[in-house]
Amino acid sequence: MCQFCGVDPAFAAFFENTQGVPQDPSVIPTQPTPAKPNFFRLKPKLSNMASESKTLNESQLRSFHNSLSQNAQVITETDGKLYTDAIRRWSKCAIKPALAVIKPGTPEDILLAKSHKVHFTVKCGGHSPGGASSSDGGIVIDLGLMNSVTAKADEQTIIAGGGALWRDVSRVAAEYGLSCVSGSTSHVGVGGLILHGGYGYLAGEHGLAVDNLIAAQIVLADGSIVWASEEENSDLFFGIRGAGSRLGVATKFVIQAHEQRKSVWGGPLTFPGSQYEAVINALNTWYHQKDVKGAAELVLAKGVDGIAGIIIMCFYNGTEEDALTNFAPLLQLSPATNATTEMPYWRINTLSEGKDVYTDDNIRFASGNLTPPLDPQHIRKLLDSLDHLYETVPSAAKTGCLTLCIQPDGILKKKRTDMAFCWRDANFDVGIGANWTDPAAESKVVEWQKEFQKLVSTGGDDYRLYGNHEDFRGGAREFGINYLKIIQLKKKYDPENLFRRV
Repeated sequence: MCQFCGVDPAFAAFFENTQGVPQDPSVIPTQPTPAKPNFFRLKPKLSNMASESKTLNESQLRSFHNSLSQNAQVITETDGKLYTDAIRRWSKCAIKPALAVIKPGTPEDILLAKSHKVHFTVKCGGHSPGGASSSDGGIVIDLGLMNSVTAKADEQTIIAGGGALWRDVSRVAAEYGLSCVSGSTSHVGVGGLILHGGYGYLAGEHGLAVDNLIAAQIVLADGSIVWASEEENSDLFFGIRGAGSRLGVATKFVIQAHEQRKSVWGGPLTFPGSQYEAVINALNTWYHQKDVKGAAELVLAKGVDGIAGIIIMCFYNGTEEDALTNFAPLLQLSPATNATTEMPYWRINTLSEGKDVYTDDNIRFASGNLTPPLDPQHIRKLLDSLDHLYETVPSAAKTGCLTLCIQPDGILKKKRTDMAFCWRDANFDVGIGANWTDPAAESKVVEWQKEFQKLVSTGGDDYRLYGNHEDFRGGAREFGINYLKIIQLKKKYDPENLFRRV
């Protein structure tokens, strides 16, 4: 029986079984659980059906809503502002008119229209500028209600719901003197970042965010709800650590935390573009000190003088005295502005954010990387390219690129074949953020971004791509040596390509 029209007996029977999925998020089952119904099956396939519905009407969606848990929501266009808010995204480019937004309250609520062949996608933080968490005419599974975060301080672990944001994790961890490796922006979703890599200020010490994933609860394409870890479903655990969105829906994470001092040091230093050679040479000198507690974001963006300039976002996980010594090569250059100071760790990841999670800008990302030491003349070419864009497309004034400079020690603790995410080297990750306000300028900006990406790649590895910055368009270039293994796991866990294609 269709779940949109009535209750599937297998579905109902599962909820009568008290021995199903554990409710305690810290418990990972070690004994086999009873057979579970296919949560993606809305009605049985009938071989004599000439065609299957590719849409669902309002009545079916409301009936479906009644079968969900008490707090779950089904939002459609008829819900007005509630719907408008539900499809809003960080980038205006990513807004798409979904048929419905389903906000599950539990993993068991994730019931998708597989037999109706309605396209669906999963949203955690909504930060993907290309629309990976949006659907045009399909269903969005918005995990936002599943956003609880708890700490097990004695085990130095954080347990986060599939819809939690990193700011939620950082603040809970801070209450116990802990921190987790996260990105350098606090309002991104935990799932998107941790399942596909996760570069951040602490990565030099503790590895990438994905390296600190202990276990995850996954809803699979066959409807089963399982835990993946080194001890249980280890092949799935290999796959989700780098290709997570391709293999299932992650509804809970167990994350390794680390002892964290109360304050760190950091903030922006700004320099005019004309000072590029001295700044890049100083940045190279800073990097060659090989201090894993230090990190720096090299930001190329339009300055107050109207031309491309340089911002160094400094970070040091130690005392101010040690930080000033570590960053002396850059501080000695007398930056135009110096806003560095001591602050809690959670705050350092909010410095580049606006007041709202979502913007009104059109934003597209592209991935790049640079091999240290950096070449000042190569950076000069990047600045020149940005200036050309600012001159020819005035509405693209917020466009820029960000290079995260960290020591490779933490990243190299894992081998390329330890998990799906394979990029284990000293290269700096580069995120190229194209940003424009005039819709008519899109084609020009996108074309510029493609050429800029090629220019960046001349200073690094022109094959590798980071999925979170490439909006999961990279295919084999995201997974490198592990690509064929990911294909095999895809056939095993999602043979019908219910989830995002590899």
